[in-house]
Amino acid sequence: MQTLKNILDAELDRLISIQHFQEPAVGVSSGFKYLDRAINGFRPQHLYLLSAAPESGKTAFLLNLLLRITVKKKNPAKALLYSLDISAAEVAQRFLSCNSAVTMEHIFYGTTQSEVIEKLYIDVDQIKDFSNNLFIEDYPSCSIQTIRAQLTELKAQNQLPSIVVIDNINRIAVADDPAPESDDYGVIPASLIEQLKKIAIDFNIPLLVSPETTPVDPEVETDRMPRLYVLRQKNFNLHLIDVVMFLVSPQYYQFPGEEEHQHHLSKLGNPMPPGFSEMHIRIPLNRCGPITTVYFTANMECQLVYEDGV
Repeated sequence: MQTLKNILDAELDRLISIQHFQEPAVGVSSGFKYLDRAINGFRPQHLYLLSAAPESGKTAFLLNLLLRITVKKKNPAKALLYSLDISAAEVAQRFLSCNSAVTMEHIFYGTTQSEVIEKLYIDVDQIKDFSNNLFIEDYPSCSIQTIRAQLTELKAQNQLPSIVVIDNINRIAVADDPAPESDDYGVIPASLIEQLKKIAIDFNIPLLVSPETTPVDPEVETDRMPRLYVLRQKNFNLHLIDVVMFLVSPQYYQFPGEEEHQHHLSKLGNPMPPGFSEMHIRIPLNRCGPITTVYFTANMECQLVYEDGV
């Protein structure tokens, strides 16, 4: 129970932080100032959903987000990543790439260029004091009970992270509630979202989750715009989710006859660096702020993601 005065003071602090593009007064800053402005940071007890079409850069976006949260901001925070699609070694390889702007080809296959190896060592050394801020769990067969047990143990050790991220919740097993047999790609167990929301509430943390599904309706031919009702059809209980974010590239939702945007300029009219393309975060459900779109540019060769115009 709180007094009205305490609630009003917190709201005024939030408005001041937004005015000056500071980190959110409540919650964890994403490290992206326009995303923070849109969702007011990642708030405790809130459930966030990031949905995207396959091969659209979702994992790259999540890793850039985690790098900013745990390392590259004024007040780094601890985070826990459940990487249920790729191994911890692959996560580290992608972090090396985006932290040093070195292409994934050099990271995966190695290089004889000594200056590239030297750059990797120097850049890793610069963040070594903060690299302990990120925990990574890559066991592919994860369950709600496992997640709860690990968070309980971390809490007992006073190591509870400030935010938890789960990449591909479709791999999470729910006791007595298996995923329904369906030809519809990406359907999840009916109680999964409820169980995830309970974790966010019980441990008083923000929980950002990403499914292996596409929010695009195959029956709609006029465009490929992601839609909330498609998530509902796949058992996503939207009334329990605080923020839904769709990660999309412009070509995914271009209307027929619409002229393709010039590649050398972003949506906001800023020059596009060589090798970069647009990446948009559409927010159609937001209990923490406005319905809006946040614009990014991305270079998938180096796993780099930047806010447009920043």
